[in-house]
Amino acid sequence: MTDPNLMELRLIFHSIHNVMLAEELLLKIGVPIDMIPVPREISSDCGMCLACHLKDLDKIRASFENEPFTSSIMIYEKREPKRKVKTLDWKRNTTDRKFKLLLTLP
Repeated sequence: MTDPNLMELRLIFHSIHNVMLAEELLLKIGVPIDMIPVPREISSDCGMCLACHLKDLDKIRASFENEPFTSSIMIYEKREPKRKVKTLDWKRNTTDRKFKLLLTLP
């Protein structure tokens, strides 16, 4: 199993049923994935998502094309580790977002 911290993508679904369907599809075609909790930076809701590699994005999109997902799938790309950014107000520091929305599949 691959360490999910080394995987660049997070696939976010609106139901655990869709997560499990996607997991089954991706494992069937040999895409390495890991089911993990949705990162807090993406959503405060309790839930699971799939971590996978950016290099597999085309395979992922192709495998999801004709499947009966009940809602859209949001794909986030992991950014470099957080870093502190100084603002004009010396008492406050802000932090860069750890994930950015890469695309949404219908």
